[in-house]
Amino acid sequence: MKYYGKCSMASFLKIMLDVLIVVGIGMIIVIAKNAFTSKGINVSITLKIFLSVLFSIGGICLIHILFNLKKIVNSLVAVNPFVRSNAKSLKTISIECFIIAGCYLLNFFINPNWGKLKLVVIDVKGIHTDFAFFIFFFAGCFILILSKVFEQAVEVKEENELTI
Repeated sequence: MKYYGKCSMASFLKIMLDVLIVVGIGMIIVIAKNAFTSKGINVSITLKIFLSVLFSIGGICLIHILFNLKKIVNSLVAVNPFVRSNAKSLKTISIECFIIAGCYLLNFFINPNWGKLKLVVIDVKGIHTDFAFFIFFFAGCFILILSKVFEQAVEVKEENELTI
């Protein structure tokens, strides 16, 4: 199987990202609407608004991450991954991961049920974690390092093109 170029794994990934963008936008709208109109949530309107803003910021960052991933995948389909725009997209993704981690951290301290939060819960519904903060924080760190690697790869590529 080819990893990049036309009819490759990258092409398949591009289609999947398109689907995820559409589904993600729809889910953000539905979840936000349900959270605001739900009668079962017993919190003050101020807290409900604050949590909705946190959710909106996180959701927008997630959708923007998908758009940046799509840019990177497009360069893979075009068989030209080592370009400055990919390094910039990776840096943007890392910043958005840090923003999402910050939203989770704020939610952790603002949430009225923070005493009930657990690192990992395994029940009949599956495996859950209340510490997604760590996932996004470490992903942001790793992707930031990867963006620097891409920047260096672009510089080496440009130097090589000048020597030919």
